[in-house]
Order: sequence, then structure tokens, then C-alpha cells
Amino acid sequence: MRKSPIDELFYELYGFYPNKAGSAYEIIVASAIKIISGDNIKYNQHLKGIYSESDYQLDGLNIDKKQMIEAKDYTINKKKVGRDDLQKLQGALSDLDVEKGIFASATDYTKPAKKYSESTGKNPLNKEIELYNIRESTKLDEKGRINKFEVTLSMITPDFKLGKMNFAWTNDAIEKFKQNGLIGKPIKLSTDRFYNEDGSINCLIEDFTYNNQPIHVNMDDEYGEGCWLLPNRFIKYENELYGFKGIEYKIPYKKSDTTFTVESDGQPKILIKSEDGNINKLLTDEQFRKLTIENGEIK
Repeated sequence: MRKSPIDELFYELYGFYPNKAGSAYEIIVASAIKIISGDNIKYNQHLKGIYSESDYQLDGLNIDKKQMIEAKDYTINKKKVGRDDLQKLQGALSDLDVEKGIFASATDYTKPAKKYSESTGKNPLNKEIELYNIRESTKLDEKGRINKFEVTLSMITPDFKLGKMNFAWTNDAIEKFKQNGLIGKPIKLSTDRFYNEDGSINCLIEDFTYNNQPIHVNMDDEYGEGCWLLPNRFIKYENELYGFKGIEYKIPYKKSDTTFTVESDGQPKILIKSEDGNINKLLTDEQFRKLTIENGEIK
């Protein structure tokens, strides 16, 4: 059996040919709609008519939005989808419990087909049919699109290790320093927390500095300077608690630039474009390969 360009594209994406004729395009269409919508999409589904009780084979079905999907691959004879194709779909829509129809073509539509589609959105006796072009993409489709760009972030971060801090001690703390013979003597203290008066932990210094960054008024300032008002906080030194009212600080800032590239994974392979222009995207081979096809469901 002669393979269509869509069949060959399917083989390129998945490494095999579907057994049933036309399935390649059905799966590609269902997968493309899954990628752009994130909805629960199935292909090759069957529904029973509400009035006729006839069995209808659906190329695809959007479960979440109750939309019937029709997919036509006319790439072998390069035929456009005509009005009769849409009217046939409309007949099924009128007998099914679905909200609207999605028609996907690999070869575009005739003018009468496009006009008929427009009328279904206005005619209260019809269910709306939206037209999509879903086909293999070309280099021309990539023109004018951004597929890669570089972002440079200029970051300014405080360097606490090189900062200077002065504690504003309470009168009680100063008196205790005197009693313990510490006035005028160098004190080396390593701590990672502030305490309450009863000796319980008030907060970790890591958490405090995370939530209270030094004040940096202008981007060109070399330092962040200011004072943290911290009443009823204590530092522990040799099992003694010393209260303070605040901390005066002068923290230098480090400036650095980081550049990274943003680009899509894989190569563009499929164009999905709605006739109303609301959707116009290139989908890559990697986006399709990340999906799994199981029991008619695209996951």
C-alpha cells in the first residue's frame, strides 16, 4: 500500500507504520491537540448516536471539552478538504452528545469549506466546527519565530561574610559584661541563633537574614547599610544570656552576571494552526516522543 507523506512523518517520529490506513494522521492530530491543550485526548473512539443509535467511529475525542475530532490526510492526491467533508461531520455532530467539532486537515481547506465552517458558529441549528491545519512543518514556517534566545541576569547579592555588624546592647547586658569582666576584652562567639529571655530559641539567624535582607537603596551602592530593630532578643555566651535592642549593619554587595540559553527541545516537525489564528505553533519531534499511546489514549 502506498504510504502518504504523513505516514512517513509518523515513521520518523515513532519508528513504525500503523496497521490501519489513516491511523497515522489520527494519532498525530490527537497528539498535537494533547500537546497544546493538555486535555484528555483519545483517538479512534466509538460513540452511539442519541437518536439513530448508530455506531459512529471518531478519529479523535476531547473528553474534557466533549469535542469530536475529525482528521483527513489528503496528502497523497494533494486534495483540499471540501465543504462536503464538513457537512458529513455536521451530520454526526447532530446525533452525538458532543459540544462541537474539530476538523484537522493536512492539506488546507477549500473556500466553500471555510465559509461553511464560519456559518456553523452563527447558525443555532448547527454545532460549531473549528478548522485546524495540522501538517508537517517547513523551513518557511520557522521564519519570523524565536526558537532560541539568550538571557543575561545581572544579580546583586549581599556578602554577609565580609559584613560588619554592631550590637546595640541593653543596659542589663552592659552591666552583666562588667560583672563578668568582659568590658574591653575581645570576645569570640560563633552562633547560629537568637534566644528569648527564658533561654528558648527565638529564631535561627539563617532564617532571619533570609527574611530581612540589608537595605540596598540604589543599584550602584557598594554597601547595604541600616539597623535591624530587635527588642527582647538575646545572645548566649558561656551559658549567659546578653540582651540587645538591635543590630547596626554594613554589608557589601557582590555583583555578577549569569547568561543562559532558552530553546525548545528537538526539531520542529509539526505545524498546528487554527483557521481563526488563535493557535499557530510549531511542535517538535521530542514533544511527540514524550507522549505514550495506549489503548486509544494519548498520555
